[in-house]
Amino acid sequence: MSKMNDKQELIDKYIQGVLNETEKNSFDKLLKEDASFRKDVTFHSNLKAVSSNLDEADFKVMIQDIEKHNSRAKRSYTKLLVAASIAILVSLTFYFTTKNTYSTDALFVEYFEPYRNVIQPIERGGNVIYDEKYLAFEAYENEDYDKALPLFSKLYNETKASYYLFYKANVLLKLDRAEEAIPILLEHSKMKDTVSEKTLWYLALAYLKLDDTVNAKKTLERSILNSSYNKEKAKNLLNELN
Repeated sequence: MSKMNDKQELIDKYIQGVLNETEKNSFDKLLKEDASFRKDVTFHSNLKAVSSNLDEADFKVMIQDIEKHNSRAKRSYTKLLVAASIAILVSLTFYFTTKNTYSTDALFVEYFEPYRNVIQPIERGGNVIYDEKYLAFEAYENEDYDKALPLFSKLYNETKASYYLFYKANVLLKLDRAEEAIPILLEHSKMKDTVSEKTLWYLALAYLKLDDTVNAKKTLERSILNSSYNKEKAKNLLNELN
């Protein structure tokens, strides 16, 4: 199977919500690194959204027709929708003229990167003290997030050092658990430490992950106003959401 067909299969499975873990990792990597792939994902997501009143068979026919007649995509697409229903055609026009064409999943993957470890230097050999703090940040740097998560929770409960909340939230975002990260980031936003300036950026991304664009935009605006961290990225992301 060609790489092009591989990508199309990933998009098809994403639209159907049946990606396995390996496929999801490949999908996320392509979203982050391949602008053409991101455009295709957004296009197919939008097609699925506006054709929600069609059954699966009609939708597959629509996709096949568009891919077969690429130069006549809009004309073929409109013809199919008219045949299905005048109401679908109206909703299509409304959607493409008034709705955003971004994919929040694609934007999250493009903009999210776990914040680097600035708390605990990880050294090899020497007089390293392998306490829980060291092990937590070592796991974090090694992307062993399932190991890091309970360690950050335990360390915060024991020490009340607020930066553990920030790194715990980053881990949760990496593990696709944004709904759990949000209250932690909200709590951390009330605290002051060496990483507190970054909190609003990650809170905005957490809202974005959950497709809560209203709160994502409000939080980006606060971040731009109150923080210098990723200010240009925050402006660019806000522009894309607007």
